[in-house]
Amino acid sequence: MLNENELLLTQAKIGSSDAFEELFQKYVPIVLRQRSAYYLRDYDLDDWLQEGRIVCFQSLQRYNIKQDVTFGLFFKINFKRRIVTLLRHQEAQKRQIYHYTESLESKVDQLGEIFSKGVVDYRAGTSIDYIFIRESLEDFSEQLSKFEIKVYIYLLLGEGVESIANILNVSVVKVTSGYSRLRKKIKKQLMEE
Repeated sequence: MLNENELLLTQAKIGSSDAFEELFQKYVPIVLRQRSAYYLRDYDLDDWLQEGRIVCFQSLQRYNIKQDVTFGLFFKINFKRRIVTLLRHQEAQKRQIYHYTESLESKVDQLGEIFSKGVVDYRAGTSIDYIFIRESLEDFSEQLSKFEIKVYIYLLLGEGVESIANILNVSVVKVTSGYSRLRKKIKKQLMEE
């Protein structure tokens, strides 16, 4: 005899869209927690929920009720892995832009003005934006407290708020406050430049 949750899982797995939506709504808080812990560039709430639905559907297809793990934990693990994959993809794009700006600078150094005449490169706008941001933030760390610098470094390493709190042995609230101050200072720094 299946309990209510197992019945819902089974119905969703065989294709009931109502059962799937009811199941997904149970796990929306997992999506929202990950959203508050990680930043994905250009992702709004709808994008996060869409990723959540996709991962929920994929998890449902692979989930075995007879396993010793709950569906909630199975979904949470799969969703976190998906977010980490997206973050890695974003970082790879940043590295490509950085590589492109470096090669653009070397071409200009080697060829001078001749290189820029008549060349239309649609990636250049992105590269110029990247250079501007990089220069704007060069001495940014001087404006941060020691705690904010630690939070900033761990964020750049891909750690989430809860993970940083554990590493620094402080409360999540303190890390969240530090993160909030950090974001305000970054915005202020970029607006001043």
